[in-house]
Amino acid sequence: MKMNLPVTGQEQRFSADKNMVTKTNTKGIITFANQDFVEVSGFSEEELIGKNHNLIRHPDMPPVAFEIMWKTLKRGLPWRGIVKNRCKNGDHYWVDARIVPIKKNGEITGYMSVRSCPSREDVAGAEAAYESAKNRPDTLKEDVSPGWKKHLSIKNGIPLWIAFVTLLMIGGGILGITGLNLSKADIQALYHQEMVPVQAIQRMKFLMADNRSQLALALNFKFGAHSDVVLNHGAGNHHVQVIATNRQEIDQLWAHYIGQVRDSKEQQLANAYIQARNRYVNEGLLQANQAIEAEDYLQAQRVFFNQVNPLYDTANAHASTLLSYLSERAHSKLVDTTKRGELIFKMAVAGIALSCLVLIVAGVFFFRITAHPLEKAVLALENIAEGKLSDNVDPSGYGEPGRVMTAVMVTQMHLKVMLHEIRQSAGSIHQQCNQLNQVMMDLAEHSDEQQERIYQTVEAVKSSRTAMTAIAGHMDTLLEAVHAGDNDSAATLQAPGQTEPPMPAFELMPAELMAVFGDSLSTAAPAPEPSAAPVAPPPRATPTLPPAAPTEWGQQVQTVASAARSQALAVEEVSSQLHQVARLVVQNREDVQGAWAASQRLEHTARELDELVKYFD
Repeated sequence: MKMNLPVTGQEQRFSADKNMVTKTNTKGIITFANQDFVEVSGFSEEELIGKNHNLIRHPDMPPVAFEIMWKTLKRGLPWRGIVKNRCKNGDHYWVDARIVPIKKNGEITGYMSVRSCPSREDVAGAEAAYESAKNRPDTLKEDVSPGWKKHLSIKNGIPLWIAFVTLLMIGGGILGITGLNLSKADIQALYHQEMVPVQAIQRMKFLMADNRSQLALALNFKFGAHSDVVLNHGAGNHHVQVIATNRQEIDQLWAHYIGQVRDSKEQQLANAYIQARNRYVNEGLLQANQAIEAEDYLQAQRVFFNQVNPLYDTANAHASTLLSYLSERAHSKLVDTTKRGELIFKMAVAGIALSCLVLIVAGVFFFRITAHPLEKAVLALENIAEGKLSDNVDPSGYGEPGRVMTAVMVTQMHLKVMLHEIRQSAGSIHQQCNQLNQVMMDLAEHSDEQQERIYQTVEAVKSSRTAMTAIAGHMDTLLEAVHAGDNDSAATLQAPGQTEPPMPAFELMPAELMAVFGDSLSTAAPAPEPSAAPVAPPPRATPTLPPAAPTEWGQQVQTVASAARSQALAVEEVSSQLHQVARLVVQNREDVQGAWAASQRLEHTARELDELVKYFD
């Protein structure tokens, strides 16, 4: 790990409105740093751009903290923590750093970080944790979610929810069907195990009573009265047959019943009953039947009263006791069945209530891990839409909601970084526009001055051209005068009586010509001495040509005229070029004015960018 020394131990605090923003590539090389970062760190922008971010790492930061940070970032997740950084002069400052990866087409292309001022409580906690991590690095651990929480997503949750609800419905159906089957089984058991024996005993009691009645009818005994006519009637045999049939039915009922006796008490009561019944049959009914078959009705009557009735009462009492026991047992069984049914009903209600409770709890849990984070994401996006980027977005969560919150946090940080870049670019535009405006103002002033001087030069050139044209004209006139002088000289030589040369009609050497060519002309052709006689006209120099060389004067005049014309043409060409230069200067001035207008529009755009950035502050 790089050791940045020296350190002073002096903390540099900064205001809460500062947000230090940096961007790096995947190797940690700084590609952007905003002005707040430059001011707090003490490094210039040139010292930061292109350098590794560990340039500001403080020696007190344990390496394990950065290992955890890089592990988190390389998984494509955001990282947040309290970090101690080193200033250029050795001081330090604490920041609440949030770092997110920059992705393009799913690949990490760099990282960006937004640092703000942490609370003093966070600083104290981080300082203690880092001090402890120097000796025990394992005290700092990566904040990772448990393995099972990785599967908490809407994609997995909805199928699980459907499966869970289906299982609850199946479980409830099984519970209900099982309860119905148990109730049905209890009712069937109650009927077959309790009610059938009761019905059998009751039937046997009825048949026993019917046998006694049939025996009484056979004896024609009714309410203690009889007659010999009826007793001797043959219809009594029918009653005997009914008694025999009832006895067979009782024997069948008893044979079926006795095989289903369930407990010892019932067995004891059943044995007592069957014994009493056998005595009733053997000692009562059979003897009475024998007496009736022997047509000894008086004996049959004595047997009926003395044996059948007492034995019947005894057997009937035992049957009633057995029947009471069976009824009580059936009632107890019914109570148990009812209780069991009530228990099943309560269990069904409890199962339904538990299912509803589980559904509610699962729904609340699902709502907390899905709807609640999504609601926070919506609120965060609404705040971003309103221009509020200072709110801290918590990226905690699982599955799709957690990814949404992470994406919202990354989007917020992207906007912050872009706004800082826009703000910094707008400031640079303002600065460059001011410099450009100053240069253009100077250029405009120089253009005005140059244009004025050019116009002055053009006017001077025009004057020179006019003068040259005039000189050429005077030279032509002088040349004509020279030729005329030559002719007059020849005439004078032919007429010697003529003493005074004729006066020329024009001035051969005007003042402007003398001013321009005076020296050369005086050298080439010196003027003769004036005549001693006074001249009547006003005194004006009248040149006289030496009679010896009249052709030489004409050649000089012709040369001067040609030179004047050439000079005039050159001056005209210079004037034309100066006019072109003047037009170029005017065009440059117009271009400067256009550039000034463009600079003003650019500065206006920079101000609009400033307003846009202020909207998101």
